[in-house]
Amino acid sequence: MREAARRLGPATADRVSLLRWPELAAVLDGEPLPADLHARVPQAESPPLPDAFRLAQGGTVVAERTGGNGDGDGRGVSGGRAVGTVWDGTGPRPTDAVLVVRTLDPALAPLLPQLAGLVAQTGSPLSHLAVLAREFGLPAVVGATDAVRRFPPGSHITVDGTTGDVKTNVRTGEAR
Repeated sequence: MREAARRLGPATADRVSLLRWPELAAVLDGEPLPADLHARVPQAESPPLPDAFRLAQGGTVVAERTGGNGDGDGRGVSGGRAVGTVWDGTGPRPTDAVLVVRTLDPALAPLLPQLAGLVAQTGSPLSHLAVLAREFGLPAVVGATDAVRRFPPGSHITVDGTTGDVKTNVRTGEAR
């Protein structure tokens, strides 16, 4: 989309996402923009889905309540154990970085070799990053309820990719 917007010029860059696929292909082949493009209204951004949910009658999203001990009740998807510092993928990466994210975005794959562990609020053992974590021998846990809030960047955690446990550690020698 960015490349299409660049090719169409700044006057239409913010409208490119409103084109339907056949229209986009036609415009990129030199045809004019659809006459009604100026009147199209972008859809409102919907809120993110809950980490665990089901679809009720009529397609309504219903959040599922998950049990657990409230510390790190996830599902281990890549065996091993890691102790490290939580990193959210922004700012300087700690040398013992454990990446804690909401979703397992495949774009994170290049980061895996430099990590000590991986924790995600959502995902499954068949998620692309879970498979890669196993290939790299990187301890990984998915389905860790509210992990991004419970394990903020800079905190120290232990990740058990076999059992799915994620525990907060208190570093010895730290001032409280």
